[in-house]
Amino acid sequence: MEFPFDVDALLPERITVLDQHLRPPARRPGTTTSARVDLQQQIMTIVDELGKASAKAQHLSAPITSASRMQSNRHVIYVLKDTSARPAGKGAIIGFLKVGYKKLFVLDDREAHNEVEPLCILDFYIHESVQRHGHGRELFQYMLQKERVEPHQLAIDRPSQKLLKFLNKHYNLETTVPQVNNFVIFEGFFAHQHRPPAPSLRATRHSRAAAAGPTPAAPPRKLPPKRAEGDIKPYSSSDREFLKVAVEPPWPLNRAPRRATPPAHPPPRSSSLGNSPERGPLRPFVPEQELLRSLRLCPPHPTARLLLAADPGGSPAQRRRTSSLPRSDESRY
Repeated sequence: MEFPFDVDALLPERITVLDQHLRPPARRPGTTTSARVDLQQQIMTIVDELGKASAKAQHLSAPITSASRMQSNRHVIYVLKDTSARPAGKGAIIGFLKVGYKKLFVLDDREAHNEVEPLCILDFYIHESVQRHGHGRELFQYMLQKERVEPHQLAIDRPSQKLLKFLNKHYNLETTVPQVNNFVIFEGFFAHQHRPPAPSLRATRHSRAAAAGPTPAAPPRKLPPKRAEGDIKPYSSSDREFLKVAVEPPWPLNRAPRRATPPAHPPPRSSSLGNSPERGPLRPFVPEQELLRSLRLCPPHPTARLLLAADPGGSPAQRRRTSSLPRSDESRY
């Protein structure tokens, strides 16, 4: 892949490693700030063009590698330069390999979830004109040595059929562990890089219980005996203080002489519901003569005065004189 600027002067090594800063690999003496900005812009152009070529080769709708994506993520890109041919004295780019660490949730061979952070292959491209010349293996092997990892320890993001055949041909990676995401891992991923997941808490508890032997049965619990039906009462039979207080009748009933109070604890009455609470004694009824005598002392009501005035027996004074005569005199008339 050719560019309008000098690639050999920009990338002096055959394989150049670029991080998220996309800075030139070496500063030239006497380079001004504007010149350094121009060199960085040239590197960004190379990354963008390589990303577009890779997306086109994989039939993707949009590039997954670009200068803006590199600057926003902590990924590393390995760029392979062609040193044999120098078209117009400017050099050319053969391909690139982008890697980066990602935190993933993957399944092992027992379908258990594991949280890991492996080195992932994110994008891999070799120009179509120079494929099957060993450039891909050269670039991939340089990355393995630089990152100090083994091929089976890698996780590949949405690999193409060409990449799977490449890994099978050069690194004997064939058997994959099924996953629910877009990443592919191969057999031996957990054996060499990650420890097997610890057993669950429930399995540990069951194993301890089996080692300790059967658990003895708990002794039966004794229930309290049932109470007899005769002892059950709907409410308490204790005396209530407010029932013992005698209620004072209204006037003039409270003028009657008090009688002897009955015994404090009369014999209880039996009923189907048990003993009822005891009530205090009330005042007896007032005799009729005493009630009439008390009523004569009351001032007459205005309505009563009208009734007495309409009585043909005479005035109230005459009735009082008549009622004051002895019984013997009344019999004479």
